[in-house]
Amino acid sequence: MTFAAKSNIAWERYMMKPGVRVVLAAAMLSSEFSQAIRAEPTIIEARTIARGAKFLGGFQAPVRITLTDADTGEVLARGQTQGTTGDTQRIMGRGAAGEQRMATEDSAVFRAILDLDRPRRITISASGPLSQPQAATTVTSTQWILPGRDLTAGDGWLLEMPGLIVDVAAPTAYQQVKAGTSIGLRAGVTMLCGCPISQEGPWRAADTEVEAYVTRDGAAPQRISLTFDPEASEFVAGISDLRPGLYEVEFRAWVQSSNNTGVARTAFFVR
Repeated sequence: MTFAAKSNIAWERYMMKPGVRVVLAAAMLSSEFSQAIRAEPTIIEARTIARGAKFLGGFQAPVRITLTDADTGEVLARGQTQGTTGDTQRIMGRGAAGEQRMATEDSAVFRAILDLDRPRRITISASGPLSQPQAATTVTSTQWILPGRDLTAGDGWLLEMPGLIVDVAAPTAYQQVKAGTSIGLRAGVTMLCGCPISQEGPWRAADTEVEAYVTRDGAAPQRISLTFDPEASEFVAGISDLRPGLYEVEFRAWVQSSNNTGVARTAFFVR
C-alpha cells in the first residue's frame, strides 16, 4: 500500500471519531449562526411621482419596481407600487408647512425588507404606468444601503417620472371612412399619474400644446393643431374632404413649463 493510500485511511478513521464529528458540526452551525446574526432586516420604501403632478397610484397595473445589487446584478426585490395618487394640496404645496413629506398613509408605495449583512450599492428601477403602455417610461437611481438603516424617512426613495398620457379617442384603429367625407381627431391627455388637464385645475389646458401629424400613404405629414373641448375633456380637431388611402396619425402633446411630453398613434382607411 502506498503512503498516500495509508494517509487517506488514517484521515478517514480520524474523521469517524465522535468527538471530531461533533466539533466540526458545531463549527458549521456556529458559522451559519454568525452569518444569520450579521444580516439585518432593512426596510426600503419606494415611490414614484409624476413630474409636476402626483404619485403614480393604482391597484391593478401601476408601476413596477425592481431593486438590484449594482455590483453583482442580483435581483433583491421586485413588485409594484400600490395605493392612491395622494393628497393634491399637500403634494402641489410640496408638503405641509415645515414638513418635507408629501406622501400620506394611502399614497402609492412599494415596500421591501432586505436582509443585509453588509453595505450594498443598490439600483432601483421603476417602469410604468403599466396600464398605459404607450406612455410607459423607466427611471433608475443608485445609492448605498446600510444594514439596519431603513430608507423610509420623508417620502422614502422617491423617483420622478416624466411624461404625459396621450390616449386616442378618435379615429379608432383602422376605422373605415368614406372618401369625400370628414373625420374628427380627438385625444385625451393627462399627467402621467392620470391627473386631469382642465381649464381651471392645477394642470391647465392653456399650458398644453397638442398636435396631430397626419400622413396619407406615407407622404409628407400634415400638421394640425388641436384645441381643448372642456365638455369632453379632450383635445379636438378635424380633417375634411378625405381622399382614398391609408392615413396614419401621430398625436403629440407638450407642456413647456414642465418639459413633459407624450405621444400616441393610430391609423384609418379612406375608401
